[in-house]
Amino acid sequence: MTLVHAEGGLMVRAERWPADLVACYEQHVGPLTGYLVTLVGDRALAQDLAQEAFVRVFARWRRVEHPRAYVYLTGINLARQHWRKRGRETAAYSSAEALRDEATPEHDPWLRDLVERLPKRLRHAVLLHYYADLPIEQVSAALHIPVGTTKRRLHEARALLRDILEDPHA
Repeated sequence: MTLVHAEGGLMVRAERWPADLVACYEQHVGPLTGYLVTLVGDRALAQDLAQEAFVRVFARWRRVEHPRAYVYLTGINLARQHWRKRGRETAAYSSAEALRDEATPEHDPWLRDLVERLPKRLRHAVLLHYYADLPIEQVSAALHIPVGTTKRRLHEARALLRDILEDPHA
């Protein structure tokens, strides 16, 4: 069997595919990839889009009258889909960043310092529950202690922190 290696990296068996289909691929994969690079600005992405365009034309090979036009139009549409997807992702990241900035309070080093002064058995429960935002059940599971013990430790920690904050000499 003869193997044909085209510039785009696709290996096809010449006996398996019609000769005109293989010729179409060999003739147009390079120029299409180059054109798509100008559209998307990334050679690897352009190669992926060109390969996908040829997969789609190969799937409809018997019904396609003008394969070059079809493969270029398909490549352009795939580039447009990429732009739209990238635009949606950028918008989603921007809105998530804005929400994160609004929802995240400023870091308060003095409060973290107070928490670090707590006894170890209380400190871990506070850090997991209040800083890592874990529910009490998950804190209990992480510390391998009963839920009631976790609640008691959080209560004790809050009481100690309240005493420290109310004491002007602390």
